[in-house]
Amino acid sequence: MKAAEKFDQDETVKFIELLTANMIQLDAVSQLLIEKGIITEEEFFAKLKQVQAEYQSKKGRKD
Repeated sequence: MKAAEKFDQDETVKFIELLTANMIQLDAVSQLLIEKGIITEEEFFAKLKQVQAEYQSKKGRKD
């Protein structure tokens, strides 16, 4: 694709649509893992907090 070509707006997916689809998929997988007893809600939220803290730490180092 040439740098000067414009994207067809009808064919591009909006960022919010991608974000929403990703969020729904993650929620579904998380719920399945909990429902099947593979992880507990407590384990899920503990890991979520841990990963969030890691991202924040990495973000702080780049700034």
